[in-house]
Amino acid sequence: MARGLGSYSSLPLLPFRFRLAGYIMILCSFGAAYLYFWGGRPALFEVPVFAILTSYAETRWFVLAQTNALDEIAVIFAVLGLLFILFSREKEENEETLILRIKSLFLSVYLTSAFIIIFYITVFGWPVFILISLSFILFLLISIISFKIYLIRYSKIKSSQ
Repeated sequence: MARGLGSYSSLPLLPFRFRLAGYIMILCSFGAAYLYFWGGRPALFEVPVFAILTSYAETRWFVLAQTNALDEIAVIFAVLGLLFILFSREKEENEETLILRIKSLFLSVYLTSAFIIIFYITVFGWPVFILISLSFILFLLISIISFKIYLIRYSKIKSSQ
């Protein structure tokens, strides 16, 4: 490890148990998304929320707006769940896992950037903004998947030595 960078133990990672909380949040996210898109949007979730900007029938700034909060709940739970999964410690955290984390984050930046560029040159109008807003979730998914693949490859190499 390079001097001055600290060690893998100084990374601000969450405890391993946060991974389970992340998976539970992902399930809750799917439940909220299901209710929003196919479950009739129950009236229980119709709430006033503070909005910096709302633009449905008219554009309004800094207002209380009535909305069904299920889509916001779904996105918040998805992002938090994926963050918990990505940034929770492994059972055995060491310098090799740190390197694998960094490699997966770099790969995520590259691939997510490529997807954003592809979105901008192939999708037009409002759908591009929906895709761009989902790109952070894509970034987190790519990070998690690539990190797990790197871990599997590393453990196979380590066990064959």
